[in-house]
Amino acid sequence: MRFFEGIELKRLSWPTLLFAGILLLIGLAFVYSASYRSGPEGEGYYTSSWQKQLVWAVMGFCLMLAILAVDYKKYLEWAFVIYAAAVVLLLLTMVPSIGVVINNSRRWIDFGPLRLQTSELMKIGVILALARYLPSRENHREFVSLIVPFAIVLIPVVIIARQPDLGTSLMFLPVLLAMVYVAGARLKHLFIFFLMGLIALPCLWFVMKPYQRQRVMSFIQQDTQDEELLMDELYHLTQSKAAIGSGGAFGMGYGRGSQNRLNFLPMRNTDFIFAVICEEMGFFRATGVLVLYLLFFLSCAHVADQCKDPPGRLIVVGIIALFATQMLVNTGMSTGQLPTVGLPLPFMSYGGSSLLMCFTGLALIINVSTRPVILWGRERDVD
Repeated sequence: MRFFEGIELKRLSWPTLLFAGILLLIGLAFVYSASYRSGPEGEGYYTSSWQKQLVWAVMGFCLMLAILAVDYKKYLEWAFVIYAAAVVLLLLTMVPSIGVVINNSRRWIDFGPLRLQTSELMKIGVILALARYLPSRENHREFVSLIVPFAIVLIPVVIIARQPDLGTSLMFLPVLLAMVYVAGARLKHLFIFFLMGLIALPCLWFVMKPYQRQRVMSFIQQDTQDEELLMDELYHLTQSKAAIGSGGAFGMGYGRGSQNRLNFLPMRNTDFIFAVICEEMGFFRATGVLVLYLLFFLSCAHVADQCKDPPGRLIVVGIIALFATQMLVNTGMSTGQLPTVGLPLPFMSYGGSSLLMCFTGLALIINVSTRPVILWGRERDVD
């Protein structure tokens, strides 16, 4: 196998790399800011989380180069093997001697000094499996043809929900809908599946863990004046909204956010990093971050539009749907528009598994943009 064979730099989507790089740098800056901890008498110190994030970023860049070295079509050939391996890793988290329990959840496997959140690998596995399966079928405009793609997604959804990680499990559904729609599914058939999901939604309440039900109820009651509820179940959301509100239009200044510096905002370098950005940079510059995400998604969409290879296009569409959904849910959670779930902000939240998944997704998009289309053994110009 020749590495970097077939890459054409003239096809490279430089805007995609540029916007992703800017988002990563902003994320590193605010992971550093959020790593500050105030001491009991006012003295402060920085944790090592920002250094670990920097190491993960370097590892992610190396991983991206490794993924770019091989034509994405090779990954498609092994898509079902990658998918199966990811499912096995998900199942291994449920084995007591293998899976790592943190906050009553089994989502990680220890590999010596590294800890892998297997659901992040599963995201890429599902996208590759769907991109491999969907173009191989002649017609997705029949209702029954959607059963297999939904089954591909349902398996990891059920396993991840049992970890329990309901937020991550639900992220697969927008990816599925986007990919099957681009593959040619009829909107009325997708609406039928959506309607079936709505009908089954009340059943979800009975399989949810008590803390998950409480999160939903707390979201509904977030405007309550009950001090006990505000300091207990609503504490995370209350502090996040306080941080965003204190930032005002122009922010309190980088590294000067009171909710951040005084340890009031929990999980501020992971799930609630957007609240730190809002507090320290203010409404207008936080909006600028959202605009950067929009520009990144548009540049990725341009890659999908220019790609004439159906599997390649589906890979890009799936990754766009994944990143966009996580961004919308994370920012909606921080601002109180959605219930609190543990979903990272792409390229910004602290976490090695999440950052490596982001680099993998970015690498696949760049891989698709730089490889010429080969159909039936012949290269075809797609300019």
